[in-house]
Amino acid sequence: MTNYYYIDISLVFPYSSDLEITPVYFKKSVMDAGYQLFGQTFTSVDVDLLKYNEKEKRAVLRVPQSHYVKLRSSLSFVHTYADEKCYFRVHKASPLLLSLQGDSRSCGF
Repeated sequence: MTNYYYIDISLVFPYSSDLEITPVYFKKSVMDAGYQLFGQTFTSVDVDLLKYNEKEKRAVLRVPQSHYVKLRSSLSFVHTYADEKCYFRVHKASPLLLSLQGDSRSCGF
């Protein structure tokens, strides 16, 4: 079995959508979310940004399976970015990267 978990997330700004966020700042906001909830212990977690869409502010992250619950719980709180309220929306999560690609709901039978 795999030692990692893959998470497809996006950063949503309910009041403003014209902010541009680079991949570096996206990952920083993810790490800040973990730091706000778990403090210094979260800074040692290996979070990898595998894919990022700057237009949609959507990314695929890889995190060790042992820290998946910490990351997922820290993403559930409301955050701020550049003094704008925002939140993370988790679209999909899986221990297999390939399973993030397909969606049985959009498949035509």
